[in-house]
Amino acid sequence: MQFVDECTLTLKAGNGGNGVVSWRREAHYPEGGPWGGDGGNGGSIIIIGDHNINTLFDLRNKKNIFAENGENGQTKMATGKQGEDCYIKVPLGTSIYDAYSKELIVDILKSGQTYTICNGGKGGHGNAFFKSSFNKAPTLFENGDLGEERKIDLKLRYVADVGIIGFPNAGKSTLVSALSNARPRIANYQFTTLVPVLGTVSIKDKNLVFADIPGLIEGASEGKGLGHDFLKHIERCQMLIHLISLSEIDNDDLFQAYSTINDELSKFNNKLTKKKILVVLNKSDMCSDESIVKDFCNKAKLKDVLVISAKDKLNLDKLLDQVYKIYIEQEAKNQKALDTRVSDTEVIELKKQKDYKQDLKITMIEDHIWQVESEFLKYWSYKIPLTTKDNIIRFNQKMLSIDVENKAKQLGAIKGDTLKIYDLEFVVE
Repeated sequence: MQFVDECTLTLKAGNGGNGVVSWRREAHYPEGGPWGGDGGNGGSIIIIGDHNINTLFDLRNKKNIFAENGENGQTKMATGKQGEDCYIKVPLGTSIYDAYSKELIVDILKSGQTYTICNGGKGGHGNAFFKSSFNKAPTLFENGDLGEERKIDLKLRYVADVGIIGFPNAGKSTLVSALSNARPRIANYQFTTLVPVLGTVSIKDKNLVFADIPGLIEGASEGKGLGHDFLKHIERCQMLIHLISLSEIDNDDLFQAYSTINDELSKFNNKLTKKKILVVLNKSDMCSDESIVKDFCNKAKLKDVLVISAKDKLNLDKLLDQVYKIYIEQEAKNQKALDTRVSDTEVIELKKQKDYKQDLKITMIEDHIWQVESEFLKYWSYKIPLTTKDNIIRFNQKMLSIDVENKAKQLGAIKGDTLKIYDLEFVVE
């Protein structure tokens, strides 16, 4: 399957169904009451993590995704059918951002993790809902709420415990295949690995995920080679194995190769160099000169490095022992950091009720014509269709609750002036 790790989607949740006005008309109920049912809720759009998927390729061509609308209410107080939710499966490690503000919405890190990205609209009430001792024959009803709309950017960064980095031909793919059941394509030329390859390795009581990160080159932090496309996949790794080839064919200078990769990590994200990095020299089967290893350790100011041969599976048990030790230390460190974030006292602030009077904006657009803007009235102008007397009275009550007419008069409106409220028009009395 082709590798795609970024895409943009426009989402639209389902609208709620409309409520209806209906009356009970049966032989034994000549004066039957209201019988109009509520509309069904619109379907929501839900993101779900799926460990069986490793690419965003299937979503790349789905530019627009819609959930199903709720059905309108029916007579006999029957509620309309609810719209089906729409599930979007994404690989683990997918970060979802708002396409406009660029703010992170959610990280999908676990299989089965769900997040409702767009809520479906609530169904509108039919006239049976509004029956009361004061109004036994209401003609009140509502339209369903509109489903939420959103444009999002999806970016995939692989979730792995151990990331293997290094120049092309360092032997990263060979190492992953030797340690796990992963079978990446391996050949003796640069950029054989074009996508990160994951392999699970059992070490004592842990199952760790190793990631073969495609080869880096000088200038990768500036986008050269495979550059930015794969440096970001290192960010979520708990630790890194910096693999360096001992072969003279691959590297003229071990220390130069070591320094170049470290510089690229630092330039891309300085936090990467602060991760625990295990330096490993590979391809010992192609170099038996111990002085080269000692010279490298002196230049790199490292006490000791592990020398292995991934091809011959030499010293891989020692490598796994060191990985396990570092992983356990990092796990304990992360847990300690998590525990210290929990404060002894926690202040909970109650959510304040929004003051819609402050949100009200009235401006004169022509002589004796005033434009009224308010999120409160925008919602109710759609929600309450002005097709019945009861609905007209109810909408007038909504306007009265935020003092629309009095504020218009304070600004200079007089009797007979027109108030334009979105698609509606009213006359000042």
